[in-house]
Amino acid sequence: MSEVRLHVTDMDNFFSDAATAAAAIDGGEEGGGASAIGFESMDLLLKVLTPNRWRLLRALKGDGASSIRKLSATLGRDYRGVHADVTALLAAGLIEKESGGLVHVPWDKITVEMAFSEAA
Repeated sequence: MSEVRLHVTDMDNFFSDAATAAAAIDGGEEGGGASAIGFESMDLLLKVLTPNRWRLLRALKGDGASSIRKLSATLGRDYRGVHADVTALLAAGLIEKESGGLVHVPWDKITVEMAFSEAA
């Protein structure tokens, strides 16, 4: 099962985690753990993961790879709004575009870590 963990991190921790992962790979270890996507702040994480985008992720995961037009029809939403959401989720690394232009969710599980200290 492929999993991604979303969390808030500062740049120092981000680079420290990346260096640790690179050293493990260089040492021959397989990266069997969850992938991680870090956000600079809880506000940014919540700005990227709006309720409409969560619904989009669920629909896309349930139906499989789709065009933006088909996805907008499935969601009953305006094409431009769905296109903007797809663009934001592509930039965040939560969905991917296939060579034929269809988009899909590469993750079986998305875990979001929300610390009270970061939410305040």
